[in-house]
Amino acid sequence: MTSLAEPLTITIDAPTADAALDRLQTERVDGYDLFILESMKSHGLVQVITDDGDFATVPRIQVFTANRNVIRAARAQRKLITR
Repeated sequence: MTSLAEPLTITIDAPTADAALDRLQTERVDGYDLFILESMKSHGLVQVITDDGDFATVPRIQVFTANRNVIRAARAQRKLITR
């Protein structure tokens, strides 16, 4: 293995757009993030490497980040896992 991550592809068609719009009702993320989450779902992934703090609000995914605000919030909520 030579990389820790790989890019995901997604086709933004009517079903994907509809799923993203449905998710907009329950997730506190922006439009681009909705499509990233849909791509993760279609690939069966639950882990993401990002500094985007919005992902920290999404349940049932694991966020790997260097975002200090996210790390502080996770520590305060006793959800921080360090490796």
